[in-house]
Amino acid sequence: MIGFFAGIIIFSIFSVIAMTYFPSNQTTYDNSNSGLSSTNVQGAIDVLYKTCTEKPSASDTITNLLPSNPDELYKDEHEDIRYYGANPNNYVSFNNELWRIIGVIDGKIKIIRNESIGNMPWDTSNSNNWDITSLKSYLNEDYYNGIDITYRNMILEETYHLGGIGTTVITTSTAYNLERGNNVYADNPTSTIQNIGLMYPSDYGYAAGNSCLSTTIDDYSNSCKNNYWFYMLENLNGYKLHLVNTEALQCISLILVMLVIVLML
Repeated sequence: MIGFFAGIIIFSIFSVIAMTYFPSNQTTYDNSNSGLSSTNVQGAIDVLYKTCTEKPSASDTITNLLPSNPDELYKDEHEDIRYYGANPNNYVSFNNELWRIIGVIDGKIKIIRNESIGNMPWDTSNSNNWDITSLKSYLNEDYYNGIDITYRNMILEETYHLGGIGTTVITTSTAYNLERGNNVYADNPTSTIQNIGLMYPSDYGYAAGNSCLSTTIDDYSNSCKNNYWFYMLENLNGYKLHLVNTEALQCISLILVMLVIVLML
């Protein structure tokens, strides 16, 4: 078993950027690519960044949308607000790229890049210790330094949990608790501090909404595919959910890398 990042991962690996995100005229939300007409989300964002004299935080804006958007937003058992459904209107433009809002997690907005940045090895030496993998080094050095300075200055170092998960035949709530636990492979760390990491498996699970929380994650592509928008990203980018352990690392040469950003707004 390996730490959170490798215990269960999306085969199209989702990296996570923790960032402090300060509202400015350089940051805009854009839902035009959702294929849906503009909703309250877009209207609130327009007000937030274009017309407000005193700008509320974006996390407060989304929180205020919760009661009037029950078909797209819900609050999980940890009081985090999540977007869910087949295609919620959660598109956002960041760093001049198209991303989607996962939700307001621990008071911060987390978004995921709509398309992969390409195929990369998890680790060139087949290590399952995230702290020393070549992918972590690339994301926190080369990729981080390549981000536009305006957006790179918004990034905040954060602590990420590395608790191991030994199977995908678990519910999302169980995955959430294991991610934050102390069960790790060998002497791997239980957490790490970094700018860029990977999405938690529980983020993947919670995107299906309350109706799927009793379903095990391994069955999502069958039982919940009409309920969660990550299924659309799977079809777009060609990834599947896999368990990655020491043995699996021997046969996986490349993984599809997609980015997730944590914003503090």
